[in-house]
Amino acid sequence: MNTESSVRVRIAPSPTGNIHVGLARTALFNELFARKHAGAFIIRIEDTDKKRSKPEYEQAITEGLKWIGLTWQEGPDIGGEYGPYRQSERTRLYKEVLLKLVESGAAYICYCAPKEKGGGETHTCDCSVAPGDINTAKKYVIRLRVEPQKISFTDIIRGEVSVHTDSFGGDFVIARSVDDPLFHLAVVVDDALMNITHVIRGEDHLHNTIKHILLQRACGYSQPQYAHLPLLLDEQRRKLSKRAGETNLLAYRDMGYLPQAMLNYLALLGWAPKDNQEIFSHEELVQTFSLGDVQKSGAIFSIEKLKSINKHYIRQLSPAELFKQSKPFLEQQNIDISDEQHITAALVTEQERVTTLAELPEVVMFFLPGWEADYSPEMLVWKKSTPARTTELLAMLKDQLQDISADQYSADGLQDTLLAWIDTENLGRGDTLWPMRVALTGREKSPGPFEVAGVLGKEETLRRVTIAQEKITHANIS
Repeated sequence: MNTESSVRVRIAPSPTGNIHVGLARTALFNELFARKHAGAFIIRIEDTDKKRSKPEYEQAITEGLKWIGLTWQEGPDIGGEYGPYRQSERTRLYKEVLLKLVESGAAYICYCAPKEKGGGETHTCDCSVAPGDINTAKKYVIRLRVEPQKISFTDIIRGEVSVHTDSFGGDFVIARSVDDPLFHLAVVVDDALMNITHVIRGEDHLHNTIKHILLQRACGYSQPQYAHLPLLLDEQRRKLSKRAGETNLLAYRDMGYLPQAMLNYLALLGWAPKDNQEIFSHEELVQTFSLGDVQKSGAIFSIEKLKSINKHYIRQLSPAELFKQSKPFLEQQNIDISDEQHITAALVTEQERVTTLAELPEVVMFFLPGWEADYSPEMLVWKKSTPARTTELLAMLKDQLQDISADQYSADGLQDTLLAWIDTENLGRGDTLWPMRVALTGREKSPGPFEVAGVLGKEETLRRVTIAQEKITHANIS
């Protein structure tokens, strides 16, 4: 039985595409399990697919996992005692194992033409070739010899699992040649040589696990404990694929999601604590996470739920952190951020309203110097009010704003002073404050006029109210 102090887990992604949110979820569960049990979390790159594997995809994997805050103790980027951590650099190890398997009779060289996928037939043939007699001029594969049997193992999440070897066609291919191992052989050798104690991966690997147990037995390796995570499903309960919706983890960074929100949300995909808490810091997850609380059924990837969690985390940002996180999105829109204090104040007014950071450039545009009032004059008129009354109220508002001292020119000061004036004069809050909002923002939906005026300052506020006066005075509104 593995002790907690010896826990070693890994993820073994293939660098053949962008980092999938499903891989990120699996990596997170592995990291949480390792940290909770004072163990090691390892990244190992399975780049046996030489045609499709690319360095930029490997970089995206580590970049994406670092973005959501994961750390690992061994990997291709940092090395470690059990390296190398790329399968392409471990070919010699696989060849040694393959030759031993063939020599022992546990595996054999097969010259048979490959059968079409989905044939459902159990492979049988009379191929029997000693390693030294391999005819490299002919195309061959190496197959593991499989006796018909039922293989059972205890899954940490799913309990007892049993699969008959007939379900995958008996003798299966473990290498295209002695120098070209397939995934099944490589992953088993790597897990054994790296002393992996627990394999935590997706449910779609369940049949692979049966093959891997057979290989472990043939090689004389000990069997790690397995935990198969529920599949990620879209909102139509279909398997979440790269072609169905946005599954690239780093795309969510570019869409304005916070890393702590993504980490929190990924943890909830298939796992839930007994008290139904939903908001967790990384450290809280380490303390709370348990594979025993992982569900068996598929986990729905809901964009709306992710948005809700992201909105929560945006609201928790300090003004300085909000500016820092928003900076890349503001710069993408060529917004001048040299006046950090002014931009930060503007961002704070929208902090409670936005769902993603990418929304901020658009919603703070009206705070920028040189803002042009391109709204229609009709917008200034509140419901049952009239253009004439609106013109009159704007003139009165301008006089009031002019009289407010600089030390009262804040959101709270403006609110206290202007509301008292409106109520005393019985002017109507909607009739007065609506044209003020439109005059300052040009929008029907925006932060309140007091908040906006407090950020803009007295001079700019008066300039915009004056523009509004001119607009409605010269407009032909009935």
